[in-house]
Amino acid sequence: MTTSATPTHCPYCALQCGMNLTPVPGGGVEVSERVDFPVNRGALCGKGRTAPVLLSSRLRLTSPLVRNAGVLEPASWDEALARITEGLSRTRTDHGPDACGVFGGGGLTNEKAYALGKFARVVLGTSQIDYNGRFCMSSAAAAGIRAFGLDRGLPFPLEDIPRTGCVILVGSNLAETMPPALRYLTELKANGGTLIVIDPRRTRTAEQADLHLAPRPGTDLALALGLLHLVVAEGRTDEAYIRERTSGWEEARAAAMAHWPEYVERITGVSVPRLREAVRLFCAPKDAMVLTARGPEQQSKGTDTVGAWINLCLATGRSGRPLSGYGCLTGQGNGQGGREHGQKADQLPGYRKLTDPAARRHVAEVWGVDPDSLPGPGRSAYELLDAMGTEIRSLLLMGSNPVVSAPRAAHIEQRLKSLDFLAVADVVLSETAALADVVLPVTQWAEETGTTTNLEGRVLLRRRAVTPPDGVRSDLHVLHELAARLGVEKGFPTDPEEVFDELRRASAGGPADYSGITYRRLAEGDGVFWPCPAPGTAEGSEGSEGSEGSEASEASEDDSPVRDRSVQ
Repeated sequence: MTTSATPTHCPYCALQCGMNLTPVPGGGVEVSERVDFPVNRGALCGKGRTAPVLLSSRLRLTSPLVRNAGVLEPASWDEALARITEGLSRTRTDHGPDACGVFGGGGLTNEKAYALGKFARVVLGTSQIDYNGRFCMSSAAAAGIRAFGLDRGLPFPLEDIPRTGCVILVGSNLAETMPPALRYLTELKANGGTLIVIDPRRTRTAEQADLHLAPRPGTDLALALGLLHLVVAEGRTDEAYIRERTSGWEEARAAAMAHWPEYVERITGVSVPRLREAVRLFCAPKDAMVLTARGPEQQSKGTDTVGAWINLCLATGRSGRPLSGYGCLTGQGNGQGGREHGQKADQLPGYRKLTDPAARRHVAEVWGVDPDSLPGPGRSAYELLDAMGTEIRSLLLMGSNPVVSAPRAAHIEQRLKSLDFLAVADVVLSETAALADVVLPVTQWAEETGTTTNLEGRVLLRRRAVTPPDGVRSDLHVLHELAARLGVEKGFPTDPEEVFDELRRASAGGPADYSGITYRRLAEGDGVFWPCPAPGTAEGSEGSEGSEGSEASEASEDDSPVRDRSVQ
């Protein structure tokens, strides 16, 4: 174990704050500030400062567990891997490959997310793979792809926020969920900018606002349409921008004009004068932003709601230019990268669509398989979990605890119990792992090297700082061993850099192109923004502004998004 400080990143939220880790003589790890990293500039929240506690916790799993006579008992790695191989093989033989499910998580590194998607499609031949990120910002991702053609949390770095003229923050309490990011809002105000917070509660973040709108819960869509109505009625639209760079304006305008101020006041509880004040503050400066989070997304019409906020930006010409635009505050640590490279049921690495023949050919060539052997899109996360015990008979789960985190958790617990076979790889014996037939103890953030992608689309290198406990192995090792036992002896390396190099090739030319990013570049700087093609591929550069999109869903009759042709 090294005794020098290792520069790395916090494992928790999508800020991926920079920190230094130093092993302490006698055991334990000390966290210190890493002031050179631009996202948090040394600031850490309580979670970040206490993140190393779990590294030495007595709750850690250090031996595989297998279920005998209904009881989980310690076992060797060979026995545990053999049990998983047998369980998955039996399911494929008796019920077909799609009876095998794979479920991942938004906390897995890019390398592990990539390898898990490849394992599902190449080794198991199943279409049934998804991950817990579906429970997070799927609504924003769906709205983003419909408006911009790409799912991107923020299409600009956080450092742009203090330089704009006005920010509308919808359904986010940064002061408590991402404390190091609050400084960007305080700096915005210090620079003369205006902060509008939309939240039913008067949170610590709302207390910082120049204007706090508190709509009734679930009425965010009406509020957004009401603000757009006032933008139109008061002549604040950017007609040239709408004409030259968007489509669908007439439909969006009609939806907004059906939400006149008094009607919106009755629905939302926000008074007409405050609605007018919000429009005035948003439209007064040259540049402005709208940032959404889980509040407007976690609603029955979350995609429509986010789409309406995007329309507010487009109708006022605030998109596709510096210091203006729409952004989504991604939540999980690698929620962005976790869905870019193959965990989602309908995507291949690089945000390639699984239904696109050219995408299938490209990825299949990298993987050394026939494109026709790749399964099509499968069930999304909740549908996958809901099908357990019926269409899906076995499940391999990594980096998630759906007994706690999934919608209708009690129902999902019963579905998990109805499986023929369940294997879980985790750090501790979680509520879900306690139901498994086999549990594998795996490494966690500071015990392994890998990349993550933060909410800005900034790809980062998270370095191994400590040695894992005896008996613990990495998820990449697990997939390597299982692939070999299931007949695929090559293509699943255990070295994360080797996996990343393959990920680069698989993503090359795709919307989320990582081909120009290397471990060396990441080690020498503060991360690299995607898209970053290698020389000779599609246009792009380090630090380039991204677009948005990737999770399609059907539009409701209420939804009429403006489409920004300029950023496709």
